Amino acid sequence: MNQGFPIFSQAAQKGERGVDLVSRIISNEYGWLFKRNHQEHDFGIDAQVDVILNNGAVTGQMLAFQIKYGTSFFSEKNKWGYIYRGDKKHLNYLSNYPIPVLIIICNPEDNECYWALFDLNKTFKAGENWKITIPFENKLSDSKETISSILPPPTDYLTEVENYWAMNDIITQHNYFLYIIDREDVEKLDISDVENFFCRLRSSREIAEHCQGKIEISFHGYDMDSRELFEIPEVRKFASLLSNSLPDLFFFAYTGQYGHGLRTIAMCLTDIRRLPTMAISHSKIPVKISPEQIKLFMDNHWPGLNEMTDWLRMSLEENKRISFNIMRALGFEPPSED
Repeated sequence: MNQGFPIFSQAAQKGERGVDLVSRIISNEYGWLFKRNHQEHDFGIDAQVDVILNNGAVTGQMLAFQIKYGTSFFSEKNKWGYIYRGDKKHLNYLSNYPIPVLIIICNPEDNECYWALFDLNKTFKAGENWKITIPFENKLSDSKETISSILPPPTDYLTEVENYWAMNDIITQHNYFLYIIDREDVEKLDISDVENFFCRLRSSREIAEHCQGKIEISFHGYDMDSRELFEIPEVRKFASLLSNSLPDLFFFAYTGQYGHGLRTIAMCLTDIRRLPTMAISHSKIPVKISPEQIKLFMDNHWPGLNEMTDWLRMSLEENKRISFNIMRALGFEPPSED
């Protein structure tokens, strides 16, 4: 009397028994949370498991299970374990799965389950498909500690993010920032700290917008050097690296009346020489520079500025304001807006 009714096939029944068996081990003996995948979306993963610590904390760490039930999975073995043969169609899927996958075979004769961590490097070609050894010693009921070790220790991200948020508060509570580059970094041509700092400024739109035009770059360790920064070869090389590595320099650079950082970088990128000292009443040093090279410096950085203002959905007027401030800081008169 099965006409007109859906059929619960033998294969489906066996699959349910395997899932039920593994579920009871995981829930009762491990104390973890077993979550069955819907069969209509079964592409080789039957369940996912949330790891739960002894104190009840759900860590967010997960494992995926492919579960097979039947005596046929125990019919082939070598001296190390049972040979599991997998379908070729599942190989890429399992390899790309974002969490570790355990292949579990269940024996209906004694209800013992054995497992292996799917590892592409431990598979072998088997005709048109593949195979992997599931070790005899890997009894699921006895393996909580071993399986737990597959995952890295859970990280306390809350403590880390509290420190991160504290730095955000410091940044948003100040209007200007002096970033000092040490002479040792200059001599090593090490720009990693500067790159990380500017990357930090781009961590969110809120931080980036707040820091627009507020970063003054300074070089430390040259106070006793009689040369100007633009006359020191290693500073010139370092400035060139900075220019090439910070596409958003124009967006963040301080361009106020007493700013020197952006101008120093620009002067290091141009042919420049001192002019004979004249009897002048101020302490300024007369120099001759190449305006064309300064313009090239600006042309190289306009795209980065435009990208930042687009990302922050700033208006054309805001972009012009920043651009004109950059031009003035570098000694150029902005075009008339008439």
